[in-house]
Amino acid sequence: MTTLPMSLPGRWRWPSRIALALSGWLALAATLVLPDAGVARMLFVCVFLLLCPGAAATRWAKPTPWHGKGWPLVVETAFLAVLLSLCLAVLAVEPFYLTGTFTSTRVIITLAAMTSLLALLPTPGSRRAGARPTAPDDASPAAGTGRDPATQPPHEPDTKPDTTARTAPGPPPARPRSPGPPPDDRVTIAVVGAGPYGLATACHLQAARVRLRVFGQAMESWQSHMPDGMLLQTVPAASAIATPEHGHTLADFRAARGLPGADDHRPVPLAEYIDYGRWFQEHLVPGLEPCRVRRVRAAEGGFRLLLDSGEEPLAASVVLATGAVPYAYVPGPLRACVAAGLATHTSRHRDLGRFTGERVAVLGAGQSALECATLLHEARALPTVVARTSAVLFDPPPPNGTGSRLRLPGPGSPLGRGRPLLDAVSRGGAAYRRLPAPLRMELLRAVPRPSGAWWLKERAAGRFPVLCGRTLVCAEPGYGVVRLRLLDEHGRPEDIVVDHVLAATGYRVDIRRLDLLDPGLRKSLRVFAGAPLLTAGFESSTPGLYFTGLAAAPSFGPLLRYVTGTGFAARRLTAAVTAGKRR
Repeated sequence: MTTLPMSLPGRWRWPSRIALALSGWLALAATLVLPDAGVARMLFVCVFLLLCPGAAATRWAKPTPWHGKGWPLVVETAFLAVLLSLCLAVLAVEPFYLTGTFTSTRVIITLAAMTSLLALLPTPGSRRAGARPTAPDDASPAAGTGRDPATQPPHEPDTKPDTTARTAPGPPPARPRSPGPPPDDRVTIAVVGAGPYGLATACHLQAARVRLRVFGQAMESWQSHMPDGMLLQTVPAASAIATPEHGHTLADFRAARGLPGADDHRPVPLAEYIDYGRWFQEHLVPGLEPCRVRRVRAAEGGFRLLLDSGEEPLAASVVLATGAVPYAYVPGPLRACVAAGLATHTSRHRDLGRFTGERVAVLGAGQSALECATLLHEARALPTVVARTSAVLFDPPPPNGTGSRLRLPGPGSPLGRGRPLLDAVSRGGAAYRRLPAPLRMELLRAVPRPSGAWWLKERAAGRFPVLCGRTLVCAEPGYGVVRLRLLDEHGRPEDIVVDHVLAATGYRVDIRRLDLLDPGLRKSLRVFAGAPLLTAGFESSTPGLYFTGLAAAPSFGPLLRYVTGTGFAARRLTAAVTAGKRR
């Protein structure tokens, strides 16, 4: 698809940019001068808030539209401008809301400054001679374009990914289709993975009467790579695995087992959630084959899968729902300590009791870091949290009672209420994909902000040392201990000595680390910042190869990092597969 700039004709460009740059300040003047309940004031402010920030962002980013001209393009541009305006408004409101300093004047000043900046900045395509903006999803083949935009030396997690959109290498040549066996004589879809995303995808494909095989151990990653005693940060209503029809929620599982009902004030234990996933699989995906897929490679007629049983089935398409574990991120300064066995990622430990009596530095400020430090403290270890953020935050508790008129059905976001920005970017996966790729990656990195669950605060606050505003510079292993060199907010050095370093530093998608894929198939994929470029139906640049779950989050947003995203992903993927069968 050709990138079409969503902009006005040339003779109108500068006047429109100046008008956009001034619009926020005119709205501010109307707020300060006109009467509070005046119609003119409300008109100025509403038009600015709903249209101008998004129009300036659209003018600057020039996203790829679905329509090339005429009224459909105008309507689409206006819709995108309103959507971006709402997102920018949430970005402007949230800091004031969280710090208790919210006023409408401060919000309008912030948005006016953002709008002026976006309106007057040169567009990305004008920064280099001969360059033009291209959406990474639609990049066309180009000879001599150099390395892939996400290509960086392997296993360099401390290097910030290159998020500048460039023309990606062209798609691999179409795989030759075997004229031999008819399509119905082979598996149409192979689903690799039996976590929430794999099970939800299998349910929806079965309901669409697609021939498939599902491989994996039910909830294996949750069982083997999360510490015992953990509780889910997501509220129960956002933890149900999606099905094509109503039912088989966490509340249904609890009712079937005679357990108390699910509500936001009762966090879900990890062990209970694993049992729920297996109960879900037994009832809705009984054909799950509990074997491991060792390798996926391209073959005539589709893809050849190598199973640990030695079988090599052929599938026309493959859905990879491999979870987050392959993408565990450990900062670069810890590489020597990892090699020496003195540093590990949190996903490597199920039993934190092995650290009893040891000094453990836990890197991070999110739920994983704070809960692991709490579990270490309760296991009589000596944890110290090291965080780059200026303070450790905890989510607000859910509202009391269920009859409040302000309480809408369902959670406000995957983590509950009080997170308007996460809610905004989690409800528009399709629109999120149309955002410029650098903005998508930045939102994925920043949303949600690191914090602990509300129920963890009582167990964690004041129980162990927390070093905030510290940046890890280097880590020196030696004689069974690790010396961490830190810099505080003022650049002053500080050293601490510990017996082990636990990296609660999250996950970063990098397809090069997915050993399940054949190296040739891995290299043929078009990627951005390590993540596969996906269509609206979750299909990669290699026809028939689909990604879901965390690997799809860079394309569709933070929603895909939580179980509540299983419905969106499974419905879209199933629709794409069935549409392909009809063609």
